[in-house]
Amino acid sequence: MKTPKLLLDRLPADFHARLENWGDVMRDRSRPAVSPTYQICRDLARRAGQTRNMENEPVREWNEPDAEFIEGCWRLAAGYRGLPRETAMLRAYYVLLQPPHIICRFQGVRAREFDDVIVRAVVEFEHFVARIQNRRHNPPQSVQTTV
Repeated sequence: MKTPKLLLDRLPADFHARLENWGDVMRDRSRPAVSPTYQICRDLARRAGQTRNMENEPVREWNEPDAEFIEGCWRLAAGYRGLPRETAMLRAYYVLLQPPHIICRFQGVRAREFDDVIVRAVVEFEHFVARIQNRRHNPPQSVQTTV
């Protein structure tokens, strides 16, 4: 599903890319495999200079550790932190690729308010992920000291 341009302008671009990566990794558990014969033929064709259609092949690199981190944050936010509506909308939009009118029907949101609600959900989840990252990289001190 392609995100509309007007909605893309309102979403944080870097976090939107992370969420799309999360959706791609979580949606497609079976990795696209390439046979060894195809790899050999492709390498031979590149060496021979006969790669006329191979440059146009879309190569999508997945950042699986980041997707796993986003999934962990999503589970924590859905179950513990009180963002059930936002996390359900994000999962439906990015992982399940449901169209906006279906998401609106199940979430009880007016269709014309979908853009505002999804932007708010992305921003709230971005703040939540930032807090979790901050905690992960700056663990609390176990012994309080006074100076």
